[in-house]
Amino acid sequence: MEAAELFDNWLEGAVKRDTQVDAHGVHVTVAEVLSAHGMGRLDFGGSEYQEAGVHPLQPLERSPSDRYAWWRLEAGTYGVRFNEALKDGAPACLLVASARLLACGCSLAATVCGAGALRSQLIVPPCGVRIKQNARIGLLRPPT
Repeated sequence: MEAAELFDNWLEGAVKRDTQVDAHGVHVTVAEVLSAHGMGRLDFGGSEYQEAGVHPLQPLERSPSDRYAWWRLEAGTYGVRFNEALKDGAPACLLVASARLLACGCSLAATVCGAGALRSQLIVPPCGVRIKQNARIGLLRPPT
């Protein structure tokens, strides 16, 4: 499957096709950054499973003329929710970090995504990072 087909047939919530589709996949945009505040639980059978508690971080305006605000993130691990989602029936796709995110010293947990909202874990290095709302930080790779 080509990236354009993934975008046109299986993706919803995208921001701008001409800047999001390239030969390698579909660039996905950050909608929300989350910080964990409560311990999760995992067990063998799943009867005691509990997701970790999270709360959204508020982005801040850097200047009054900015159309979108920025998250200023210190070193650590954060949850990320993307604007885009895969429609029901979509094939499984691989979500990886964008080259620009990697160049900022950050990483994104590679995630196999099925139908529904796209989420991943963002790892920020000791120097920190600033991320603007709707920044393209992930690449959704279609199945080959």
